[in-house]
Amino acid sequence: MNRRDFLSSAGIAGLPLVAGCGEQLQSFETILPEGTRELAGMTLPALRRRYHADLFDSVLPFWDKHGIDRDHGGILCFLDYDGTCVDSNKFLWFQGRGIWIYSYLYNHFGKDPHHLEAARTIKDFVVNNAPQADGWWAELLSREGKVLRPFTGDVYGMYFVAEGMQEYAKAAKDEEALETALGIVKKLRSFIDQPDFHHPGTPRPGVRPQGFWMVNLRIATQLLSEMDDPEISALADQCLEAIVEKHYNPEIGLNNELLNFDFSRVEGEERKSLFGHSIENLWMAMDEALRRDDETLWNLCAERIRRHLEVGWDHVFGGLIHMVNVDGGGYEWPPDRPVGTDYEFSFIGEYHYMKAMWALTEVLVATMNVFERNGAEWASRFFSLAQESIDSQFTPKEEGIAGYILFGDRQVTRHEHVARQDNYHPPRQLMLNIQSLDRMIG
Repeated sequence: MNRRDFLSSAGIAGLPLVAGCGEQLQSFETILPEGTRELAGMTLPALRRRYHADLFDSVLPFWDKHGIDRDHGGILCFLDYDGTCVDSNKFLWFQGRGIWIYSYLYNHFGKDPHHLEAARTIKDFVVNNAPQADGWWAELLSREGKVLRPFTGDVYGMYFVAEGMQEYAKAAKDEEALETALGIVKKLRSFIDQPDFHHPGTPRPGVRPQGFWMVNLRIATQLLSEMDDPEISALADQCLEAIVEKHYNPEIGLNNELLNFDFSRVEGEERKSLFGHSIENLWMAMDEALRRDDETLWNLCAERIRRHLEVGWDHVFGGLIHMVNVDGGGYEWPPDRPVGTDYEFSFIGEYHYMKAMWALTEVLVATMNVFERNGAEWASRFFSLAQESIDSQFTPKEEGIAGYILFGDRQVTRHEHVARQDNYHPPRQLMLNIQSLDRMIG
């Protein structure tokens, strides 16, 4: 399929099987055994109604009222529980994510012009203010669009813009947006493939995190489900090899987050695993396996998701543990400061017990993907545990508050106020799981 076909295909591709790909991915049979028609204590139709209400009656109205900046464009994400703006600056990560969310809503949930307009206003703000003369994109902008921090090597913001732009291209039939997405992905690939590349979140040059392959593979699968591009296809191959073969450490049965440029183990990081990222990487690899009709790869990724959940679940207080350093009984973890917050978490011991809302949404996506295809008991069990943790620990109970607690200590101690809301993981999880439920019910 060429690029013109890509721009005209969004309306006929059908519902995605896992995470943004067309019906052509249904290439090996879905078998849901008898007696597996409930999740999280609800029938599938009841869960579908609950998720639809969460998305359209709570999450989207919150962002429509408090997040979309109708005066200057873009989206505001530094918000308290009730939507009060804490900081009006605009981080590139959240702008790119916003473009994808509203474009995906338009493409797959009724083609509401309001959603396309929201995607357009965020896209225009970013395109008009973030690109630099040297080809990079600024990482932080003021509310009005003034550059507050130029590009310093944090590639994730540009990746999220690329993901958003490729989805917007389908929604708006915008060839320029597609070219922008492809240009960003290809530019970044050559950048991260340099041995001396240094990402600010890594200890030194030449170390690459697993998250790089996650964002690349996510974009590649969505593009390749609609068009042919040899360079993007080669990128998908590279990502799969990195996630499934290189980052996987057979000595601990888990994926390492950091590897050296040559994919050797980083000294001191060999026995560490970041559970949320690993599960997110693996369900995206499952998505690509479906696109390729590779059932063996899909099954391998599903089993590794199960392994990460069994090792990483906190069976005392609930929720997914952030990281493990296997056998590191006296290890002193570096202080963790989540992006866009003023929190600092410090732990000593084998486990890093910070809890994150985003990681639980990835568990919900991953386990429902498995449940939809084979009805596995373990997938149903961890899905239910993750939903229970979100409902009991991360959702404030005050009437009329639609925001979430995004990060917490082991018991997710309640903060009176928060400094950010997540405009990506919760709505993405709801959309993808609604689509999965529609297929199972239908």
